[in-house]
Amino acid sequence: MDKPLKKIWLDTDPGFDDWLTMLLLGSNPAIEWLGVSVVAGNAPVDITYDNALRIKAHDGLTVPIYRGCDQPLAGVIETAQRILGDSGMPTTGEILPPGAATDAAGHAVDALIAAVRAHPGQITIVAIAPMTNIATALAKAPDIAEKIVEIILMGGSTDQGNHTAAAEFNIYADPEAAAQVFQAGIPLRMFGLNLCRQLLVTNGEVQQLRAIGTPRAQLLSGYLEAYVRIRSADGSVPMPMYDPVVALYLEAPQLFQFQSAHVAIELTGELTRGMTVCEFRVPRRAPINMQVAMLADGPAAIELLMRRLAGILA
Repeated sequence: MDKPLKKIWLDTDPGFDDWLTMLLLGSNPAIEWLGVSVVAGNAPVDITYDNALRIKAHDGLTVPIYRGCDQPLAGVIETAQRILGDSGMPTTGEILPPGAATDAAGHAVDALIAAVRAHPGQITIVAIAPMTNIATALAKAPDIAEKIVEIILMGGSTDQGNHTAAAEFNIYADPEAAAQVFQAGIPLRMFGLNLCRQLLVTNGEVQQLRAIGTPRAQLLSGYLEAYVRIRSADGSVPMPMYDPVVALYLEAPQLFQFQSAHVAIELTGELTRGMTVCEFRVPRRAPINMQVAMLADGPAAIELLMRRLAGILA
């Protein structure tokens, strides 16, 4: 008997690495991809939603894409545009062509609630953005918490941050939302900066994409080159790969090792707002609420990423 497909919902804020995640999910034959909720994050939601529609059109994706929350639960919107530019997706080459003006009708929060209720005990949420949509859905429909299989998230860190010294961007951009999700009793699996720093891309991967020789590979290579250059102007410093780690885990979980923990979000610290405080002395000091990814076979994961991209873009 064939194994049933794993039902996935993606919450995202494209973002180049979100784009790679979408490519991997769309080409994974073991999953049934039910929908995409877009949120403000890398850029305001007008821009992240437009980026998602560009990706859908360019890569022939059929998944419905819903526009979601445009502001965090508290405070002012925080984007990554000072690093990523106005579009949230810099490139050294041609720009991703326009997509449709709009896609699936209705708000992303309502679509997520409806999907979970329609498939109780079956949906895994892949969260690679600030968690505003998910927290809003849980507040509006508390019954869905027990119906979600797991939330697999790229966010947080067991050590240093990237947006601030203490905080990773996805959590910092809406820490109140992350705190609500982390306290909801849903099984959680966290891929933080500590893990992503074990998956490194370089100019070598840029050249691998260009060597595929197709127009799609050439266009994507310009975005990967700009991504690698976030850390150094000439791309000489290896760059961690962030969001696609969750899609790589779904395909090859054997590449990752986890440790149980209780993870809480710092909300009031002057220097530590958005920090993921990881208590590994569980259950003695705190109840377990998270499986934290600690070790990865980084070279094997990047090799898998590049192999999959070669197949998609050929």
